[in-house]
Amino acid sequence: MSIEPFGVFVLTMRDETRMASIERQLSRLDISFEYIDATVLERIEHADLPIEREAIQARYGRMLTQGEVSCFLSHRRIWQQVVEAGKPGVIFEDDALIEDELCRFLDRLNGVSARFDVVLLGHSKKDHRRKTLYHFLEPLKRWTPMGPFKLGRGFKTWPSGAVGYVVTPAGAAKLLAATTAIQCVLDDWPYFETKGVKVQEVRPLLVWEDFIKLDSSLEGERQTPARRKLFSIARVIRGCVRQLQSRKDDGS
Repeated sequence: MSIEPFGVFVLTMRDETRMASIERQLSRLDISFEYIDATVLERIEHADLPIEREAIQARYGRMLTQGEVSCFLSHRRIWQQVVEAGKPGVIFEDDALIEDELCRFLDRLNGVSARFDVVLLGHSKKDHRRKTLYHFLEPLKRWTPMGPFKLGRGFKTWPSGAVGYVVTPAGAAKLLAATTAIQCVLDDWPYFETKGVKVQEVRPLLVWEDFIKLDSSLEGERQTPARRKLFSIARVIRGCVRQLQSRKDDGS
């Protein structure tokens, strides 16, 4: 199977440990890729896009951190390359943990008729050692079967991070059009959906963030809540309810 129809990009800050990890994984999967050096701002004011502070404050109750703005600009540069290349891009951050089934999924994704702009391959800050439980707690709301995979809409798409995702040229163009000024964090997919970007997810997840061994370089200062305990009773009950609500998309 081949992923030739896709361009593969790895966003990096040239950390030797991270690079060795991602190179080892992609070599194992026989995937060629291109490194993209991350944008690192000394000050938020140095961003090459206007920052809509009032809109950000209204949406999140705070301002974006330096790391969040740097991360945003880094991914945006890759979207520009996807548009220029004219073929879908697979984007990883260099702390990604990649499942062996990734190529099989991409091969199937290349042949589906389902419309999508972005496919989230993974979620950040989730423990891959407990992935069976996580998949139970976070099923897809509506989905289309793709062999052993499901492609569909999650119950909640933010915050999910951007550790691994697919973006089409049309999707990248929509993302660029929606970000001539910075008004949100990078992974605020609900915001992008209001701009006409169709966001889908895969189950099982195929990319995880190795946050246990590797701290996030770009988003280390991100102001996210402390990691919640996966086994909380409320989350298990919610997962059971979502499992009952999850259903195959019949196209209606």
